[in-house]
Amino acid sequence: MQFSERDILTDILMDTKAISKGYHTAVLESANERVRNVLIGINNEEMNSQKQIFDIMFSRGWYPVDPAFTGTPLGPESLGGRSPEAGQMGRTGPPPGSMGPGAGMGPY
Repeated sequence: MQFSERDILTDILMDTKAISKGYHTAVLESANERVRNVLIGINNEEMNSQKQIFDIMFSRGWYPVDPAFTGTPLGPESLGGRSPEAGQMGRTGPPPGSMGPGAGMGPY
């Protein structure tokens, strides 16, 4: 099977997004400042690669993007009198999708 340039770029773009998510999680859970800084640098390189691939795809019409919303931003009145934090009340433990305390990057 022959892959098109669009297929290859789409695959690379998806991979760079997934890799960057992993580095982001590792940065947030790293207890060692030196390791954290190295991971931040690697993640920045990964995001730069992602941007280059996105720019190529966008310029060729392979990654259309909807225009940014320019209407009135939602204010507190749109929440029905509830604060934005109200949806978080009663929740315990780490945020969904996180590895939780003690998991992931250790003190090394």
